[in-house]
Amino acid sequence: MLTPEARALDAELAREAGRRATAFLRARLAGGEVPSANRGLKSSDTPATAPSNEAALAIVDFLTFSAALSVLQRDEFGARVRAAAVDGCETSIELLCRMVLHAVAPDSGLRIEPQVRGFRNFYKHHCRVMTPAGDVCGFVALGGESQRGTFVMELTGAGCAHVTAWAHTRAVLEGWAAKLTRVDCAHDDREGRYTLADVQRWYDEGAFTSRGRPPAIGYAGYADGSGQTIYVGKNTGNQQLCVYEKGKQLGDPDSPWLRFEARFGAKYRDIPYDMLERPWEYITGHYPPLSWISELTTRMQTATAKLAATMVSGFKHAKRQCGRWVFGLREAFPEAAEFASAITSLLMGQQLPACVESHPLGAAVLAPVLRPDIKRILTI
Repeated sequence: MLTPEARALDAELAREAGRRATAFLRARLAGGEVPSANRGLKSSDTPATAPSNEAALAIVDFLTFSAALSVLQRDEFGARVRAAAVDGCETSIELLCRMVLHAVAPDSGLRIEPQVRGFRNFYKHHCRVMTPAGDVCGFVALGGESQRGTFVMELTGAGCAHVTAWAHTRAVLEGWAAKLTRVDCAHDDREGRYTLADVQRWYDEGAFTSRGRPPAIGYAGYADGSGQTIYVGKNTGNQQLCVYEKGKQLGDPDSPWLRFEARFGAKYRDIPYDMLERPWEYITGHYPPLSWISELTTRMQTATAKLAATMVSGFKHAKRQCGRWVFGLREAFPEAAEFASAITSLLMGQQLPACVESHPLGAAVLAPVLRPDIKRILTI
């Protein structure tokens, strides 16, 4: 548990990480690039009845990396905190774990559990990463002479789903010279364009064969509505394609939802940072039968870029038409809660703008597009 002084420092570090992320994303958007995000495509907690219009995006669904502890808080104070953590000071260990999470996933809602635990992944200490709902979704571990002053972080699919901008995460890890040790990239075919029978056919036709040798193939599950899985390649630390009936796994025996999950490890080769921003390119590059994912994602990116421009125009017109009424409501209801209630009751409609409803991600696209450019939108 952090002391009051450490908690105050942690809060300031969180605010600073958020400011840096916002500035980074605003610069990317100003340069014509749309921030990548996982919004709308959560992993294990997504209901089987999720809207099918979310199927156009490939996501990062698992991440593990390691880096030197010295990259955290590069000043004299940081050196003291790191030294105390190595000596087993739990306050320092927790504070360092929080620094890592703030830097990698600012404004994500993820948090570090206020309890330092023991051995994990060959490191002496670790703290668990929690979702806003209180579920474990990863960890940060450090300590131990054999680890030579490094730390490791792992985010499961539930944790990756809360990362709001992978462009920022990639920039942070690249700046740290972090080593990516595992990255899973996934695409959800919620409408059932393809089935496990198609995957088997591609394999039988040799579509997964490279360098003249077909990969191993494995099977799991039962044909009883609970979901089956096909594995292309062995899980030996390099790469494997796992295709499974996600909707059935979540309890809907009639769901057509199929997940294509490419798992990349660093046992034999380095994992490039670019995979965090462009996961679809690595799925299709390593597995040519899945080239249709790139076509879907390209259409999604084009739609998002158009939507970003449309939003600025839309808010400009909304301010012109309703700005004075909103100002009047603020004068009448100066308290924030009353003002919000008045806006909701008098001005809020019951549908999204048509340009948002027609986007492949629907409402999920609003946060990653609006957040990095919100100040420009608010000053139109």
